[in-house]
Formats: sequence, structure tokens, C-alpha cells
Amino acid sequence: MPKSGRHVLVREYIEKMSGSILEEQYRGQLANLIRGHAGIYALYHKDELYYVGLATDLMRRVRQHLKDHHQGEWDRFSVYLTSRDEHIKPLESLLLRVFQPAGNSQRGKLPDAVDRKRLLESMMRSHDAQKRSALLHKRAPATPAGKAASARKTAAKTRTASIATLVRRADKGEALDRAIPLQAHYKGKRFHAVMNKDGSVRYDGTRYPSLSAAGGAVTGRSCNGWHFWRVCDASGEWVVMDNFRR
Repeated sequence: MPKSGRHVLVREYIEKMSGSILEEQYRGQLANLIRGHAGIYALYHKDELYYVGLATDLMRRVRQHLKDHHQGEWDRFSVYLTSRDEHIKPLESLLLRVFQPAGNSQRGKLPDAVDRKRLLESMMRSHDAQKRSALLHKRAPATPAGKAASARKTAAKTRTASIATLVRRADKGEALDRAIPLQAHYKGKRFHAVMNKDGSVRYDGTRYPSLSAAGGAVTGRSCNGWHFWRVCDASGEWVVMDNFRR
């Protein structure tokens, strides 16, 4: 018997006994052990599992199978006495699903359990997709086209960061480490200029002290040079300089 106070699923069991003892001289000894006890029983043909069932009286149920439609299909049996009746049905269902005995016509049901097969399959597909994506991304730079694309992307990010830095430095009146090409559109025409390292602007051969002064030379009136002149960003578009001051 299990130790006092210890919670177990199966309290006692007898495995793979000959079915003949149910009709011979030792039947009384077996009955003393299992009569009136609930649990799970298994019927075997030789060593192969044939049938799994549950019973509130194991002795009576196993003897019934000597005369019902299972007669002659089995020659050995096992019984497992459970601690509580509520354990019987889920345990029987679990055994049916695991072993799928030939003598059982129904598959065990697990009504309170959640089938996670579809979720697992979905997670596996997602994992495979991520793995393929990572592999393709890793392999892309290995080809000349991939290397060129990666280099262009890196260079574009660098140019954008560089232009933004230069514009902010010019806004603070700091010296630049290189000149910045400028462009402006006015009355359907395109105008070009260059911001020098010292912050002055050369337009049409003349040096102007500021963006606004150079812009005024184009428009013939006062203007805000930060909104007038544009610089080329990483994508090749000409963007108003004021956008990089923020």
C-alpha cells in the first residue's frame, strides 16, 4: 500500500496475469484484491495490447469479457486500481489515444484538454519563414548585386547623416569640412550655388555672406535662404535646407 498522506494516481496494480485464473482455483484470491475497486484494465493477446477499459468494479468487468464479443480475443490481463474514481475516465482516454488498441472501436476523448497541434504547426511555419528570410538576407551581400545594393544603402545613410550634420553646423556658424552643393527653383527656373566651408555662398561667380543674401540675388528681393535653397539627400531628392535644422 502507498505511504499514508501520499497522493498517487495508481494505488495498486497486477500486470499481465493469465485469463484462466478467473475460472480456476485462484479466482477467490484475485477477487479479494480487486473486487469492488475502480480502475483501468487492459486485455492482451499474448504480449500485444488488445483492449483498454475502465470499471468501477474491475473483477466483474474483466470476467464479463470472458463471455461477451471479446471472448477468445485475449488471454492475459492487467488491472490498475486508481486512488479516486474521477481519475478513471481521463486515464482510459489517454491510454486509448496513445496505444489505439485493436479491440477498442472508439478513440479516447479529452474534453477539457486543448489540442495544440495547429498552433505548433503555425509556430513551425513561422519559424521556418523567419529562418529562410534570415538566410536570404545573409546570403544577399555575397553576390555582386547584393554587395552593391548593400554598399549603396550604407552610402545613402552616410550621405544623409553627413548632410544633416553639415547643415546643422552651418546653422550654428561653425566651419564645414567640405562645401555643400545647393539648388533652388524660382519662377520655373533652376539655380545652382555652393555653400563654402566658411558658410558663405557662391552664386553666379559672386560670393555672398549668407544663404539669404545669395537667395536675394536670385529673387531680387529679401528671402529666407534656409527655405529657398535645397540640398541633395540620400535618395537623390533635393530637400529644403530648413528640414535638416530640426
